[in-house]
Amino acid sequence: MADPTPNPSPKKPARRFLPRLHLSVATVLVAGFGSLMLLAVASVLVLGLVSAGRNTITLGNDKADLALAGVEVRVRNQLNPARDMAKFIAEMVERGELAPDGGERVLDTLRGSLAAVPQVTGLALIGPELTGVQVGRQDGSLRTKALDLRGEPDLPPEMTDAADRTAPSWADPLWSKEAGTSFVTLFHPIHRDGRYLGQVMVGVSLGDLSRFLSNLYVEQGINAFVLFDRGHVLAHPSLEALKFDFTGKTDGPPLPRVDQLDDPPLAALWNTQDAGVTLTKRILSRIVTVAGEEYLFLLRPMPGYGKQDWTIGIRFREQEVDTEIRRLRDTALAGFAILLVSVAAALVVGRRISRQVARLAEAADRVRAFDFNGIQELPDSRLRELSRAAAAFNAMVAGLRWFETYVPKALVLRLMHRSGDGAAFGSEERDVTVMFTDIRGFSQLAEHLGAADTAALLNEHFTQLADCIEAEGGTVDKFIGDSIMAFWNAPEEQEDHAARALRAAHAITRAVGENNRRREAAGLAPIRVRVGLHSGPVVVGNIGSASRINYTIVGETVNIAARMSELASALQGQSEVIVLTSAATAAQGIGAAPLARVGGRSLRGRTDTTEVWRMELEGEAAPAEARAEA
Repeated sequence: MADPTPNPSPKKPARRFLPRLHLSVATVLVAGFGSLMLLAVASVLVLGLVSAGRNTITLGNDKADLALAGVEVRVRNQLNPARDMAKFIAEMVERGELAPDGGERVLDTLRGSLAAVPQVTGLALIGPELTGVQVGRQDGSLRTKALDLRGEPDLPPEMTDAADRTAPSWADPLWSKEAGTSFVTLFHPIHRDGRYLGQVMVGVSLGDLSRFLSNLYVEQGINAFVLFDRGHVLAHPSLEALKFDFTGKTDGPPLPRVDQLDDPPLAALWNTQDAGVTLTKRILSRIVTVAGEEYLFLLRPMPGYGKQDWTIGIRFREQEVDTEIRRLRDTALAGFAILLVSVAAALVVGRRISRQVARLAEAADRVRAFDFNGIQELPDSRLRELSRAAAAFNAMVAGLRWFETYVPKALVLRLMHRSGDGAAFGSEERDVTVMFTDIRGFSQLAEHLGAADTAALLNEHFTQLADCIEAEGGTVDKFIGDSIMAFWNAPEEQEDHAARALRAAHAITRAVGENNRRREAAGLAPIRVRVGLHSGPVVVGNIGSASRINYTIVGETVNIAARMSELASALQGQSEVIVLTSAATAAQGIGAAPLARVGGRSLRGRTDTTEVWRMELEGEAAPAEARAEA
């Protein structure tokens, strides 16, 4: 018989040069959630910290600038009234409203001016001959005295060269033995019509300036100071309670040294190796460590009160300036903790979701393998979609377990495998080997059994025979009463399909024999089985109605195999199992099992004779008819 026209080969998919990368859901969810959360929170944290850091630095610089500017303004407000007072008195003399001769009107004007400006300590009007009058504060009252500076040694140059100047000039600090303090003094020359008339001298006690800085520390907590140079102090809160005598001092200004104050950090200010950091154009910061504690100094030059610039400074303890830094550090630690918690939460959520998806995937793999007994019920989930998927999957598995009892699992797996190979499911003609089995005398056997026992007997019998058939790659087509119909070489191609069928039949004989020995031990009647085999062409494929189809075979080969099983009843005798096969099966399965030729036999429904062979069983002699015809 000619081979049927083969179906056209399906189009092969394009070849991949690189294998497709398959990632687990756990990897994607954990890595995806974790990395996205890490990126998002880390970005916000970094941007926030950078912005906060810049703002902190800017605000710190602005705060330092404002603090120093505030101290400088207050110091200037302490000194500038002396300049305004000197200008006021000088202009009165220049306009002729006040004579520089030291009369009573001059004294009244000086006393009134000094009383109106508490920042100023002393005020004097000196004539060209270095004589004049002075008004000063002493013990809370104003004291007046005449001045005669002629012949006085060590007069400041600002006093002696006043005739050559037109602008006021601040002199370096001067020591007053009478007052017991040093003064910052302003000399304002007086000229009228090109003629030198004298000068106004205004002094501000450095003790008063230190008292002002002490009040500033008490009221606002600002530890400020004013340096004349690196070694000498003009004003400091602690100077209010200290007394010095600089009479006859010639090795420097009449000012206390920084190491004479009760301020060790200030004494070590210029001894540190720290070169300082320039915060702004005018502010220098230096860090000093004394007795294991760090101090921050902010320094700023203040010109305008002498030949050299003074230095205004503020001192802070480390804990006083670390507040913002600690706040920024605490913010960074809190942000980092939030980052870790967020990433950990993302990892936990990702792992929980992936664990549920993994269970679903594992169960789906078992469904694909038709291993329904190994599938555990999927648990419910708090995620709506996963909960619905679990419920639907559990319902599907429950239905498939029922479906498995009605559909041959091996057949379905082979069809699924063939579908994966791209093979078609259309009907086709193919050479197969067909097997029919039935139980001899089943009606009489079932008469003495109830319905449940009959069903149990058949289930046990069919399970034993089906295991033997499927072990050799056979397909159990259907159960017909007490009979089984099976075939080989479909849906998978099996070139040795006849040999497989013969080996399966031989295994059936051993299984039935073992079962009968157990039945005899239990006092039950043995089961006698007939097996018929035939090989030939059939039509194989999906055959049935639109509502129900079976993957089965049809054709004369099926009928011949069934008739071979019927013929066995006449030849079985007392044998537990008889296996009859056609010559076609015997020829194709040579060597698969021991066979003996029975001869030509007429089968029901056929006019010609069929050559029949019988399988020789262990410990069983061939029938006389078979031996004679062999």
